[in-house]
Amino acid sequence: RKWQFRGRFDSVGGRFNDELGFIPRRGVNNEFAYVGRAFRARWFPTWLREVRPHWQADVFTRQKGNTLDTRQQDFHVPFTFSNGSFMEVGMNSNLEIITTPFALNPARRVRIDAGRYEYNEWFVFFFGNGAAKVTPSFRYSVGDFYNGTKRAFAVGPSFHPNEKFNGSVSVQVNDISLPQASYVSTLTAVRANYNFNTRVFVNALLQYTNDTHQLSSNIRFNIIHRPLSDFFFVYNDHRDTQAGLMQDRSLIAKLTYLVAF
Repeated sequence: RKWQFRGRFDSVGGRFNDELGFIPRRGVNNEFAYVGRAFRARWFPTWLREVRPHWQADVFTRQKGNTLDTRQQDFHVPFTFSNGSFMEVGMNSNLEIITTPFALNPARRVRIDAGRYEYNEWFVFFFGNGAAKVTPSFRYSVGDFYNGTKRAFAVGPSFHPNEKFNGSVSVQVNDISLPQASYVSTLTAVRANYNFNTRVFVNALLQYTNDTHQLSSNIRFNIIHRPLSDFFFVYNDHRDTQAGLMQDRSLIAKLTYLVAF
């Protein structure tokens, strides 16, 4: 009840046919390990319920040549409070062997060259009581990033005024400084969900990124016409706010019907 251990080994062959698209890499072995310890001491103040420090490692090696591909280690200390809120501090250690240059930010023409990159990220994260009418959350991180530095800040309060409506506003800011470029990337998202009853729902997402100056919206109307069977009516559009042009728009209807044999 106090200690927790987890481990996993996966092997994905180089000729594996990933028809569903859930496998990001082929020709690799993946080793995962986790060790955690829960503390609920009697001398804790009444507002603190549990402290659960843990370490985990996620390692990918290439089957051809048995060489390292990536390694990520997490050293985290989460705090669970008596009112249902949560806070976590920690450090993420990353090592990546890049064999093929790739575009980190195509809109700003920022590329990462081939090479070995080892960098650490320090962070603090807080999420308020999810049962409250207003739930604050934020995350701040700072550290190295490939051959440069990165500071990131995210804030996303959510609102639950009643049992029918909930919504959230989130802003993510990445301040990245690399030898070839320095830029600030911002992603803003607004979500709203309304439940007319237990069978009829509407969900909306509005999202804007300053990298591409794109504004996208998604509105989904859902009716559960029978258990495990739905009717969806979805509207999507993408706009270039800089040029003032509509890039694409779609209206989709989908019906699912479960047949029991």
